[in-house]
Amino acid sequence: MAGASGGFLAGFNDPWLKPRLLRAVVAERLPQPGGAELPPVELASVLGAVRTHGLLTEGLPDRAPEDPKLAEAWRAAVDSWVERVVALVESDSAYSCWLGTCFLGVTFQECSNERFAESYSNWYEKILSNLQEPSSLQLVTVISCTSMSDLFVRLAKFLNLKKEASAFAGRVVEPVLRLLNENGLVADEATNLLRTVIKLYPSSVNRHYNKVESAIVAKVMSTGVNIKPSEKFARTLALLPSIRVSEDSWSLMIQRILIVVNNLLNDAFVGLEEEKNGHDIMLLLVPPGADPPPTLGDQVRSGANVHITKKFRVCTVPTISALMHCCSVMLTSYYPVQVNVPMRALVALIRRVLLVDGSLHKKLFPSTTSLHQELICFELPSLHSTFLDLLNATIKGLRSQLLPHGASIIRLVTEYFKIAKLPSLRTKAYSILQLLLTSMGIGTSLHLLEATVSNAIADLNDDGGSDMTIMSTNPSKVTNESSSKIYSKKRKQEPQVQNSFVSGSEKAAISPRKRKGSSVQIASKAMTPETTGDARILTPLSVKIAALETLEILLNVGGSLQTDCWRPEVDLLLINVATSACDTGGSYEQKPSTFGGASILDLQLASLKALLASFLSSPYSRPPYLAKGIKLFMKGNSSYEYKCEYIRTRFPVVNLTANIHISILSYIEKLI
Repeated sequence: MAGASGGFLAGFNDPWLKPRLLRAVVAERLPQPGGAELPPVELASVLGAVRTHGLLTEGLPDRAPEDPKLAEAWRAAVDSWVERVVALVESDSAYSCWLGTCFLGVTFQECSNERFAESYSNWYEKILSNLQEPSSLQLVTVISCTSMSDLFVRLAKFLNLKKEASAFAGRVVEPVLRLLNENGLVADEATNLLRTVIKLYPSSVNRHYNKVESAIVAKVMSTGVNIKPSEKFARTLALLPSIRVSEDSWSLMIQRILIVVNNLLNDAFVGLEEEKNGHDIMLLLVPPGADPPPTLGDQVRSGANVHITKKFRVCTVPTISALMHCCSVMLTSYYPVQVNVPMRALVALIRRVLLVDGSLHKKLFPSTTSLHQELICFELPSLHSTFLDLLNATIKGLRSQLLPHGASIIRLVTEYFKIAKLPSLRTKAYSILQLLLTSMGIGTSLHLLEATVSNAIADLNDDGGSDMTIMSTNPSKVTNESSSKIYSKKRKQEPQVQNSFVSGSEKAAISPRKRKGSSVQIASKAMTPETTGDARILTPLSVKIAALETLEILLNVGGSLQTDCWRPEVDLLLINVATSACDTGGSYEQKPSTFGGASILDLQLASLKALLASFLSSPYSRPPYLAKGIKLFMKGNSSYEYKCEYIRTRFPVVNLTANIHISILSYIEKLI
């Protein structure tokens, strides 16, 4: 062929290009052991060339004729690459060792199956020596963990080498456990390697189980980690039951986690709840006469050297959050055998946290201090968010199995809406409502009807007799408020209004009158916007969108249930909200919101989808407000092209606006 003799190539698809490029890379761009450092740009260029051109694959193109000279030349080029990389790994220079280990990890991923099967044992020993005797340069240890993970991932594809691979994995566990005592990147990558080993070769960790559990629990509960919570350790802890697969293994792990969290809450919630709450949950976890389970890990209490005023924020809350994330992962992950979930205790623990609002328990003499109450209130939004995520995972993981406990969950969600005032928490509460409506059937919709409708109407009704102002709020700015009371106070004093606008057409449109005989209580003090003179607390866009999405699901699932009681109110509200959003959008500055926040276009889309669901689920032969709705859907204005482009950007799979148009037109054709 043209490139065989070193002459001109037939093109960039010429098979001779790859061995020639690889020889040039080794000769001109790979440094010698102990040589000069490679600039980061050059390192990225070399790695990019190896991956882009497949320089280490040693594979001829499909249907290409056999060429022994090409195969030999390519093999020789890869041999020279491997020799140089191994020499770098064995170098006394920490930088050369780091560079060689980095290139060796790429070799694990890119080389041919034949070469990997021939050399994996030797390469494994090179990397293992870096883990057993950590280098003074932390980056060497970090890249060694990463490269070892790459080796095990590639090795798992060779079913005939499973026994050898499991033995290799077992030898890695103890060095990794020692590395977990480090901080920063080393512990982070060591955890990644440990997770890879547990996932691919769980039997290799069996004899180290107790040590692994103790090490992971210590990281979860250590002060240093909990200053900035790491969910990675929690996800690793959630993998441990897969090492000893049995019903008891999984149930015992989640039982022990719930006991630890319940005990931590006992200390935190003193004076803010009934004293028997923690005791009642413990009785559900460990019934009278039953032996208590072994402690989780070595059960070292975190925060022993932390001042009492910082302990809850620095230690208790991060530990609880990490352990609850572990439970969420366990509940939503596949497990090969059927397990027993302690549902009563789990729901009771979630209820215990979500119904604490920071107010003192009704006692003649408070059993806590005002400082302690302030500290708890400051962290309550974070705790509530964590336990809402746990409730969400519980519903997702168990679905129809939740039916025996459905009543208690529905009561909990209904009561929580009276407490949830922060936008981030209220949005999560709506997402749980949506999940319940879609996963537990039409019977659940009947029980959630009043809570869904009353809260959605309260959040969508900003009026109260004056123009509606829609506010786009960054939830992260609000989440850190200490409590719903503090949130309300700050919003009155320092209202942070982003992307605000006023539409005169919304005066009466957004506030439908309450119809006589309606069973839905709208004007609840807990739900209506607070007012102080002319200053009002308005519902953020994210909450409005969540409320509209929840109404859409309710209409799709149970739109024909008890229609006389709530449908007229909801139908009128939806046409008014859609009209208001679309009218305002025409004069609103058409720019997508920054930082992924909700925008007026998202509100318009949500309102139109909810309105469409209202039409399609109408119990009447001709839905009310159909003519007005058709005008909204068919309305063309100067911003339509921008809206379509923006929606395509936010939802790249389908053009949702086009789908709405198609659906409504099809529906109109049926009516005609």
